[in-house]
Amino acid sequence: MKKRLLTLVLALVLVLSLSICFVACDNTQTGDVKIRISTTTSVNDSGLMEYLTPYFEADNQGYKLEISSAGTGAAINSAKYGNADLILVHSKSQEDAFVAENYARIVGNFAAERISFMYNYFVIVGPTTEPATEPQTDPAGVLNCEDASEAFAAIASSQSEFISRGDNSGTHTKEVSLWPTELGITKDTDTLPSGVTSWYTSAGQGMGACLTMANENNAYVLTDKATFLSYKNDPTGDKLPNLTLLMENSANLQNTYSMIAVNNDAPFISSTTGEALPAGTVSINEAAADIFINWMNGEHASALINFYGTSSYGAPLFYLMG
Repeated sequence: MKKRLLTLVLALVLVLSLSICFVACDNTQTGDVKIRISTTTSVNDSGLMEYLTPYFEADNQGYKLEISSAGTGAAINSAKYGNADLILVHSKSQEDAFVAENYARIVGNFAAERISFMYNYFVIVGPTTEPATEPQTDPAGVLNCEDASEAFAAIASSQSEFISRGDNSGTHTKEVSLWPTELGITKDTDTLPSGVTSWYTSAGQGMGACLTMANENNAYVLTDKATFLSYKNDPTGDKLPNLTLLMENSANLQNTYSMIAVNNDAPFISSTTGEALPAGTVSINEAAADIFINWMNGEHASALINFYGTSSYGAPLFYLMG
């Protein structure tokens, strides 16, 4: 009798435990929330977001990252269309405009809408192969230049082939600022001066695609260092055997990354017509965006970012601000 009673009690405890577990698990499953992040191809192609995602989702049960990447201009426009809860980009002028147009908001105790939290460096990379018919080793002499502006002037003067992002990204914005003004190169890729079209290619592509094009064509390209190193040291082998890093220690090549939370009451526009969307059409998850931004500025993410790249390259690919 006692044995049967004990068996019954154990069975009831097991059922109760399973019920509690089912309820808890069910809450976790139905509580999963997507955090929509619109970021640059530089961040994504470097592998940083793929590296951070499992740690974030482990630290923040019930939240999943939904990451889309494009050039900074397109990444910011995605937020203007209501397709992102926050942006992670690297073009100060475009970020300031986004804030000025009332698309942004201040998160918690941060001092401003634009939260600059890490940086790396733009670098100039170029050809190092020597085909039998025509030597191609640094034909513009970038290695002998004092700074990035002098290097770009040398590339233009020698009319050495150059691959431009041409996509209104942060990298494209920086590149345009480095050309001698008399060349007339602007971000308006539809009106490139005729004198540069023979050697200047506006690709309209992301960082990885432009690096691949430069490698195939023995051309120069401006890139963030993180993406370049990740392609040079890919697990499958060197994806850029014809390119080498020619310049990085130039004061005007620092590349700052910022996060900006999207305001739920922003003046969202249609992605097709550019006209204002009716109020209430767009729903921004401000609370979810805050969780990601606070985590990225916390101790765990800081340690991960500081470590990222050290095992493969002997130094981190990104550095934390201040």
